[in-house]
Amino acid sequence: MTVDFASRAAPPSVHVARARRLLRGGLAGAAAAALVSLLVAGFVHGLDGVLSAAVAVAIVLFFYGVGQYVMVRSADAGAWTLMAVSMVSYGFRAGVLGVVLWTFVTYADRWPAMIPGVLSATTVAVVVGWLAAEIWTFAHLRIGVFDAEYVPPSGAGGAA
Repeated sequence: MTVDFASRAAPPSVHVARARRLLRGGLAGAAAAALVSLLVAGFVHGLDGVLSAAVAVAIVLFFYGVGQYVMVRSADAGAWTLMAVSMVSYGFRAGVLGVVLWTFVTYADRWPAMIPGVLSATTVAVVVGWLAAEIWTFAHLRIGVFDAEYVPPSGAGGAA
């Protein structure tokens, strides 16, 4: 049995690998905060609290997960393309979030089980969990910084 190593897909670039690590780190922090939020909401408010917290967790995971996934998919793009993709992604996600919030505020009487305080507190907790873990992950990425040796410009032979 022979293995054709040439047919294997190339490993992801360093940019994609770093973006994936940031995505996994953010998800881990968000999951930890979500678990705590769900437990506290359930303990304090029962099933309605768990439902409210779960809705907030879903919204935050959608917002941050889609954003970071877009960054993973476009990590090798040039700076201008990456900025454009980021802005379009953010606009789309903010628009979806706006529609969800507008629907909730407009039709709040149809969802009496939703507890606004639990929604707010869980949203903040999961966002902080995501960002804290993402910052920690970024701080632990191995990004080499190398300075080239100084070479004086040609013709600067010391003549005064």
